[in-house]
Amino acid sequence: MQKKSIFNYLIIVAILFFIFSIKTFAETASSTTQINAEVLTNIWYSTTTINENDSINIYAGFQNHSTKNLSLTAGFFVDDVQIGKADYVASPKSLIKLSATYTAVKGGHTAQAKILDIAEVGGSNIDKLSVDNLLAKESEKNGFNVVHQITQQEVINTAKEIVNTVADTVSKTTDSVVKNIDTQAEKLATYVESLKTPTEVSSLDSKTPTQIAQDKITGKVLGISTENTNNTQNSQQNKSFSIINILLDALAFIIRHWIWTLAVVVVVVLFFTFR
Repeated sequence: MQKKSIFNYLIIVAILFFIFSIKTFAETASSTTQINAEVLTNIWYSTTTINENDSINIYAGFQNHSTKNLSLTAGFFVDDVQIGKADYVASPKSLIKLSATYTAVKGGHTAQAKILDIAEVGGSNIDKLSVDNLLAKESEKNGFNVVHQITQQEVINTAKEIVNTVADTVSKTTDSVVKNIDTQAEKLATYVESLKTPTEVSSLDSKTPTQIAQDKITGKVLGISTENTNNTQNSQQNKSFSIINILLDALAFIIRHWIWTLAVVVVVVLFFTFR
């Protein structure tokens, strides 16, 4: 009785082992057998002109050349970043369209479709397959360009930036030029003032009271008024010196205040030009 139990046990183990081996062999065969299906090389888009922020569809094709029903998951990638995926069923001898939605970002990009997962559908069973056994599991990378739409606000902002930049540059340049002109004007005004003739001291101021009295006595004796003669000569000289010095002072003032002088000249020129 005991030998019969052991024999039955061995038979059960052998059957289970056989079933397991068959399943393992089937799985191994399914993972190594080439699948007669592929992703088409090219991809295409729902529009030929893609503008920034447009919502477009990216398409790819999957060709099932086999006699099997294939269940697959397809993913789409833009610049190697997955933007979406979806599940499909490809009937035997059929061509199906794969797609994903993409919101366009300005600039140049690449798009690609890949099969992420695939299996054979048979009745109520689904047998897992390997995507590496497909004739082609991904499409080529296709380049596309998204056109940047310039808005009115962007134009206004750009114009403001340019104006501010130019204004800052002009302001800095003007300040530097004005400071340089002020320095040169101050030097020139100082030079003009140096041309002034010093006022001579009256001879009467340099004489002592005794000498002045002696001159008056001498003048009376000779009948000549030396006081009046000296005063007249000194007055004429001082008057001449005073006019020259005043003119030089005025010229120095004009040079120092060259901005106002230039403004007055411009106003006068415009007045006589457009009157």
